[in-house]
Amino acid sequence: MNLSEQIKSMILSGIVEEQHRKIGVEIESFYYQKGDLSRLALDNKNQYSATDLLSDINKIAHDNQDTFSYSLEPGGQLEWASSPNISLWDILNEYSKNVLAQKELCVNNAIDIGYFSVEPISKPLDIVLINSNKYQLMHNLFKNTGKLGPWMMRNTASIQVNIDYTSEQDANEMAYVADAIQPLVSILFSNAPFIQGEKVGKENLRWKIWNDTDSSRCGTLFEHDIRNPKNIINDYAKWLQSRECIFIENPAGEFNAFDGDLGSMIATEKNPNLIYSAFRQIFTHVRFKTVLEVRGADRQQKGKDIIPAAFLVGLLTSKKTRDTLLDEVTSWSEKDRDDLSKCAFDLSFSNVGPKQKSIGYWLEFLSQLALNGLDERSKLYNIKNERPLLEMDLKNIINNGPETLQIQKKLNKSEQTLKSFINENYLDSFE
Repeated sequence: MNLSEQIKSMILSGIVEEQHRKIGVEIESFYYQKGDLSRLALDNKNQYSATDLLSDINKIAHDNQDTFSYSLEPGGQLEWASSPNISLWDILNEYSKNVLAQKELCVNNAIDIGYFSVEPISKPLDIVLINSNKYQLMHNLFKNTGKLGPWMMRNTASIQVNIDYTSEQDANEMAYVADAIQPLVSILFSNAPFIQGEKVGKENLRWKIWNDTDSSRCGTLFEHDIRNPKNIINDYAKWLQSRECIFIENPAGEFNAFDGDLGSMIATEKNPNLIYSAFRQIFTHVRFKTVLEVRGADRQQKGKDIIPAAFLVGLLTSKKTRDTLLDEVTSWSEKDRDDLSKCAFDLSFSNVGPKQKSIGYWLEFLSQLALNGLDERSKLYNIKNERPLLEMDLKNIINNGPETLQIQKKLNKSEQTLKSFINENYLDSFE
């Protein structure tokens, strides 16, 4: 096999039968020293740190024989990753167990948890980067490829949805549809009302940050000319090879610099792990590994943690619903797609989207399809309908705007300082 065929083979190595299609969800959060909105230090011998938190939460998960897992992001954000499940109800049950375990540790170690998708107070260089050559190499690259790479690494938090493929056609269609709607998903689930202690207004901050990190490996697939719904994987496999390599990982799990593109890095030796390592150096809103990763939604407020997952799963894994959406998005012109990506920098529902219809129109269109898709999934997989996980919160966003706008309005009415407003209303401050 040539290199493109090897990459494609790796992408499709996890194909499952339709009735066995599973979903995974990954959610990141910020952690603070109690009471002052100072981020938890990554590693500090004199006080409890993010590294201590990771060690302790992993021990609890191990002792409880939980199948979910944890890891640390570059700025000390703790990421929770579910096990693969068919039903989102099972993922919610896992997440609830995780919440209880974290509460115990936060009480014992004077930690507050924050649920914004962009750090509201600290500047990125106030946050010490995790001690890993991998992340140092990323930091060094992103200093030269965009203005906001340090924000992305240290000061953002997301929700990621991972979905099994049932065939090459299924993978292509899911990726095309997911990529087309990412600007709308980003607007709908925007949850970044503050930055450096100031309100952001109508700016869609996390979308802005990711679009000014490294244009050669971020953004939509469409922006990289990966546009044929029947050939997405083939085009992706070729395109990936031409991206600059950030690091090469050796069998011992050590990361070193590599001078060349990802294709050259993969070709250094016949090691499938190098292909997977290349997958992790691509940061498009939709990307391929052995599952489809959809990454454009912000981390949500407490209690709304998995609503983007329900929304995306309803649209992407229900064939009748996805076929309807595929027919629609393939009818959008290239100008429609370009204009939609530009619209996502602003949270106004009145902006004009594809086919000269408003962003609000398209959000309502997607919302109804997502709910229909969850109804369809219930019958397809013989599971409890997941619609209640989404419906009420979705209605609230459609009627009142995304969290970014709603939270700023609440601050305006509160007459509080920003820090006191966040402390009182938007931190888990356990007693």
